Order: sequence, then structure tokens, then C-alpha cells
Amino acid sequence: MYGGRIRLRVCGLLWREDKILLLRHSGIGEDGIFWNCPGGGVEEGESIVQALTREFKEETKLEIQVQELYHWDEVIYGKLHGVELYFKVSASNFAAQLGKDPEGNILTELRWFTKEEIHQLPKGHCPPFLRGLC
Repeated sequence: MYGGRIRLRVCGLLWREDKILLLRHSGIGEDGIFWNCPGGGVEEGESIVQALTREFKEETKLEIQVQELYHWDEVIYGKLHGVELYFKVSASNFAAQLGKDPEGNILTELRWFTKEEIHQLPKGHCPPFLRGLC
């Protein structure tokens, strides 16, 4: 799907009390289940902040404010080469609703996770750095 180019992806870590908002992506990973923070690709001519704000709204219906960079990661898997930037974000409203991913209908669930629940996910079901949040 993303072969032949390096993809820049921006993601937002939104905390509500002791829970973080994650989205379930179907068809990704070894057994087709992958939880990650809302976010997506930066489009040509778009700033990182604009991209993250747009992606977050598309996927969760929430308006966010982008804060500082928290983590970056590089993924090289087959023909996929991605650089992922994870930013802390804030919101004044936490009534998230599952939206859509315009690149494909892969989002199947939206859920607030505690740190303990993240640790209970099988290996490979979320980015490894999320387990390090604890």
C-alpha cells in the first residue's frame, strides 16, 4: 500500500485522566489487529500540526491542540518505510466518536485504555513504545 516511498505519519497521544485514546486498525500486523494513537500521513503542502489536527478530527471527531513531540519511531517492514512522530495533544472535549480513514476502511474501534490494559494486549498489537508509558 505504501511501497516505494518514505511515509511521514503523525500521531497524537490524548490522555483523559489515566486513559489514552487508541484506535483499532484491522488488517495490520501479524493477526490483523493493531491498536495505535489517532493520526496519519502528512499531505504535500501541509504542516505537521495541520496534518495531525486534520487526521485526529477525521478519525475521532475531536478538535485538538498539538503540543510537544513525545516520541518518534521508524518502521521498515517489507516495502513499507515509515517515520512516525508522536505528539502530546490536548482537547477540551473528550466525546470521541469513531470516524473514518480516507485511505481505507481499516478503523474498527475507538477505546480509552489504561496503562494496565495496554500491557495486557498481545505482543504486536500496539507500538512497543506505548508499553513503555508505564
